[in-house]
Amino acid sequence: MSRLSIADKTFLEAVLAMSGGYVLDFTDGSFADLFADINIDIYDSEKYSGFGRSKANRLRALWKNGSDAEVSAALGALADYIEAKKSVSGLREDITDEQIAKLRTIASRLGGGSSSPAVGAPVAITTEATVTNNRISIEIHEDIYSHIRQYLAIGDYFHAVDESYKVVREKLRELTGKEKASDVFNNSAQNEAHYQALFGRAKAADAAQADFFRGVGYLHLGVQHLRNEKAHTLASSVEPNLAVHYISLASLAYDLITRYVSDESIKELEELVYAKRHSYRTVSAFYRDFAGGRWIESFELPPNFASASVRKALKDKWLREADFTRNWDHSNVVLMRLELVADELTQADVDNLLELPTHDSYGHNQLAGMEQFLEYVGKKDPGKLSTTARAWLAKEKPNQP
Repeated sequence: MSRLSIADKTFLEAVLAMSGGYVLDFTDGSFADLFADINIDIYDSEKYSGFGRSKANRLRALWKNGSDAEVSAALGALADYIEAKKSVSGLREDITDEQIAKLRTIASRLGGGSSSPAVGAPVAITTEATVTNNRISIEIHEDIYSHIRQYLAIGDYFHAVDESYKVVREKLRELTGKEKASDVFNNSAQNEAHYQALFGRAKAADAAQADFFRGVGYLHLGVQHLRNEKAHTLASSVEPNLAVHYISLASLAYDLITRYVSDESIKELEELVYAKRHSYRTVSAFYRDFAGGRWIESFELPPNFASASVRKALKDKWLREADFTRNWDHSNVVLMRLELVADELTQADVDNLLELPTHDSYGHNQLAGMEQFLEYVGKKDPGKLSTTARAWLAKEKPNQP
């Protein structure tokens, strides 16, 4: 299974024009030839047929069943094809150079990776950023933004900066028991005592990672001293552009110590969800609790999953692994997990779930609980249910590509 995220797939679906079952302007023959050049039989009846027989569905099956290396090679080949066709025939002139570059970036990120994370490997959390000339638009970490937005709303940039630094300090204290960066990393940023809590491993794997961990330490030391400067001065006007730079620094420092969830921690949560599903004595008792998400009220979520960044990481993992072809109980568990991270779901995420196969090898439909799940998501945020999702919920058959 590749590590393509739902965001990656949404981007690729649009750029490769897959909504009608096609992929760009490929015929069946030219599509097979493209993959033959990278030693992939895309019309392998077993490996790539689970989603359907169209070219788009074959590609989706590759994303799900192929390794990172295979998906990386395929995306690189598609990027080469787009550039070649644009240079001679103007293929898809609406595909920009930036989109081709992003296609190659996704391929590069997957290149050389294994088909699934190693046991104990952390789950990475990413944020979005765009650059236009000398202007950068970045996503401030949600945990920080939710705390300082009241100050940003009234233009109180001094307190927005000061409070963003406090959030970083508080997270250090939560993770390590110490709130001063100098106590956590020491003044030369070389203390390894808290690496397990901060980075998911007790020691750096190599020199490059050691430099990264030490760099994060220096970053936190910088935040500590910049906050000390603010703490020892009276509140004053801070120029907005400078304030955004300060806040971005705090967001980066915070992100780099909260962007990983250990495999053991995820397994613990998944076992709790599984146990909760099987604690109900009858199916009707479960569905009474599942409808409206009432089961969550009596579910004790481990404290390290309170962060929005952690929920996003879990969402991406659970969406990649979602499987509705095994049995009803498993489908219930899949949807229970996703209800825990419903705040992080997007409309595209929900639509992609509805496109997943639901029949086992005997032709039996193993999807169960989707109606209650959609009702719960729609109750929390009606905007997350597309026309397709609403049609599904209303028992109308949505249009299929």
